[in-house]
Amino acid sequence: MTPGANLSVALIGLGEVGQALAADLRKAGVKAISAFDIAFAKADSQQSMAAKALDIAMAASAPDAARRATLAISAVTAGSALDAARATAPGLAGGTMFLDVNSVSPRTKQEAASIVEQAGGRYVEAAVMSPIHPKGIGTPILLGGQHAPAFLEIGTPLGFDARIYSLERIGAASSVKMCRSVMVKGIESLVAECLLASHHYGVTHDVLASLKDMFPGQDWDKTSRYMLSRTLHHGRRRSEEMVEVAKTVADSGIEPTMSEAIVKRQAWAGELGTRMAAPGDDKEDRTQRLDELRRLLGIG
Repeated sequence: MTPGANLSVALIGLGEVGQALAADLRKAGVKAISAFDIAFAKADSQQSMAAKALDIAMAASAPDAARRATLAISAVTAGSALDAARATAPGLAGGTMFLDVNSVSPRTKQEAASIVEQAGGRYVEAAVMSPIHPKGIGTPILLGGQHAPAFLEIGTPLGFDARIYSLERIGAASSVKMCRSVMVKGIESLVAECLLASHHYGVTHDVLASLKDMFPGQDWDKTSRYMLSRTLHHGRRRSEEMVEVAKTVADSGIEPTMSEAIVKRQAWAGELGTRMAAPGDDKEDRTQRLDELRRLLGIG
């Protein structure tokens, strides 16, 4: 018998992460998959089309999806994480496990845990430590909370690459994720600003060459193209995550000066990306990409 044959899963949010998990859960043998996404209100939305393509039952509401499941996975944008927990809560009364994979601050995770536990659900904190592609369900995850061992019993046979970070403290795993994001999203933002300015002065090649001298072993030509494409393609979502990162930094007693600047730069890049035909393409000639961006900014 396949690992997921007797498991029923509800996905709260069917965006990039939800779709990747759904596809891999199918491969693991999970037959009963339902989902709810606010975008289901439009029959031609990307989420609605994905649900049909993946043969996922489209629930009328978040609690309706959760009532069908033994495991509910919340995979929404950072700004909607608490709303998703509140909306799903009425469907968790029977002890449904609630895996929260959203990229939010420790405080937000704690608030979500309180909502879920008070409703009768079993909350599991999950901090996804790298992009969901290309590994999908095998993306490294840190877990938190007393129900994490119970999730491992279910998740490990399905292919989840998860390990327990803290049994006692909800938010500890996410603090690792959030502090890491200061660096990761910050470097992406710096790369975008650096490339656009250096392109104006015609010195991009020399700037990247100097970075290779400073950071030996790093292919900055390839890395810069990848990072630029990521922030153009995912800037809006990353900006929401960085709002949560700024909360995390502020809760530590540090003024989130850099994190708040990254919020703005990621949102700026995401807005530019919506005006481009292929914002996620990192194989395109860098010069053409930078020329296009400067034209969009009105400085070409």
